[in-house]
Parts: sequence; C-alpha cells; structure tokens
Amino acid sequence: MHQQLTNLSDKDLISRARKADREAEGVLMDRYSHLLVAITLPYLKKAPNPDPNVVFPSLLQRLSASLKTQTIYKANEWILHVQKGYFSNPDKNIPFYPSRDGRDLLHIENKVEKAGTNIIDRQDLAVRLEQALQRMNADDRDLITQFYIDNKSFADLTAAKGLTREKLRNQLKAAKGKLAKLYMNQGYV
Repeated sequence: MHQQLTNLSDKDLISRARKADREAEGVLMDRYSHLLVAITLPYLKKAPNPDPNVVFPSLLQRLSASLKTQTIYKANEWILHVQKGYFSNPDKNIPFYPSRDGRDLLHIENKVEKAGTNIIDRQDLAVRLEQALQRMNADDRDLITQFYIDNKSFADLTAAKGLTREKLRNQLKAAKGKLAKLYMNQGYV
C-alpha cells in the first residue's frame, strides 16, 4: 500500500489524509521532511526551546492538525507557513493558511517589491496594471487615478465627490480589490 501511495500526487495524498488516512499523511510528511528540516534548522537557535526533540514533534503535530482543517493548494508553501507561525509564536494555535486569493495578493505584493529594483519587472508591472485599470468601470478607475496617480488627498476627494471620509475610504478599498482581481485574472485569460 505504501508504494502505491508514494505514486500519488500531493493533492491526492492531502485528500486521503483529510479522511483520516494516516498512511497517506505519513507519505506526504515523508515527501517534504527534507524541506521541513532545511527551513527549521536555522531557526532552532532562536527558538524558546531549541531542542530538536521538542521542536520537530510540535511542528509535525501542527502540520497534522492543519492538514485536516485547512485547504492546502501547495504543500511546500503550507509547510513554510506553519513553520513560520510556530517560530513567531509557539504558544499560539495553528495560523490560518491563506486562501488562493490571499496567496495571489501576496504574490502581487512580492512582484511590486521586486519591481522596485528591476526595471524590466517594473515595466511589465506598469503595462499589466494599465491594462487592468482600463478594464475597470469609470468611477473606480477615476478614483484610483486621482488618489494614486494624481496624488489627490482624502480631503480633496471628499470635497469633490461630496462623500464622507469613511465612505471614500471604503470605495477606494473596494476599487483596489477590483483592480487586484483584474490584474490577477490577466494571467488566466
């Protein structure tokens, strides 16, 4: 049975492990044990209890519990997320693994950070953002353009639009979310 499980994809192993198949969980953990050790060893010195005989079983328990309750798209990202959560606050429960949309937004943020130092990435980002901005409705596009490109303040925008500061803030937040979704969806079109 173990040999058959090793031939399954991560997705299939995760699915079986969620149904209390301990052997499938073991195969998945074995598959990524090298990653868990590699990313954990540098943090051991900083851990409240740097004993590997305490840290690794605790991490494995968190991973096992998380496996049964959270949606996991990429096993290596999930392991890294649980490991970082453990070392940032070992007494806290398992941190929530972000949804696909949440991870996509984090990916965009990383692209923006990288674009700050790479001119080719910056140009690509600008072109894709402009394309996404053009697909937005006129009101949202106008709001984003005025605030981020024309650098108008909240006071200027609230006076021009006749809105309260809170309502304007909510509209801007919604418009940014729409822009982010349009930007992300460009990769899928």
